[in-house]
Amino acid sequence: MGPDHRQEAVQEELELELVREVVLSRRRIDNAVLAALTLGAELLDHDSERATALRAAQILEQHAVVEDDVARDPRGALRVDLARDRERARRIGLSREAFATSPDARRRRKQTALLCEVRADLLEVVRRCRQFRYDRDAFADGIAQGLCAATDKLVIGADMDTYRAWQRGMVLKISEVATEEGLLRAMATVDAGPGRGPLTVEWDSPERRLALVARMARAGISPVIICDRLLADLSVASPLRYSIR
Repeated sequence: MGPDHRQEAVQEELELELVREVVLSRRRIDNAVLAALTLGAELLDHDSERATALRAAQILEQHAVVEDDVARDPRGALRVDLARDRERARRIGLSREAFATSPDARRRRKQTALLCEVRADLLEVVRRCRQFRYDRDAFADGIAQGLCAATDKLVIGADMDTYRAWQRGMVLKISEVATEEGLLRAMATVDAGPGRGPLTVEWDSPERRLALVARMARAGISPVIICDRLLADLSVASPLRYSIR
């Protein structure tokens, strides 16, 4: 083997090592974020620091990065990850193609971003309020304040006719329709009230979450339970398929 071939072999090995480190770093960061979101969504279910720590350890173990396929074929692993990222971006409306679509698509992206923001706000409220876990009144007050701030965000831009239809709580049918981006969105046909025909509206909407909070509040349910229910609801985009947000 001549000097040129040896140099090419060394260069190839260096490139493979670089790709290997990039893939592992990307996967570790991605899995750490997923683990943190999973634990955050469960915080209200744990009544002690020990239970939280044990569950955190379980979640981290479940999201540990398997390095075997990366070691065998770093470039192949990178191609798989990039394809997954493109599909994820397309699914949530963040792909390059999606940004050049219709006003309805832009409205849906803005609405989805708002729902994600409200969910993140509520998770942060729960995290902050955990310092009051031994003071039930202070904990409930903190959750109530955070819930009010979250619903204030949901009100912005909400359609009141759709909100009132959801307040009735009478769902006649749920189906899925394809958008121009090729995504499936859950649509609900609801009873719009006396003198009006059925109304078909989006399931994954601020209006439905506002109506959910209003109905639970009228029923006298505590803000802590409402917050827990709203968080769970905001984490799922469709009742017809596995769709953790």
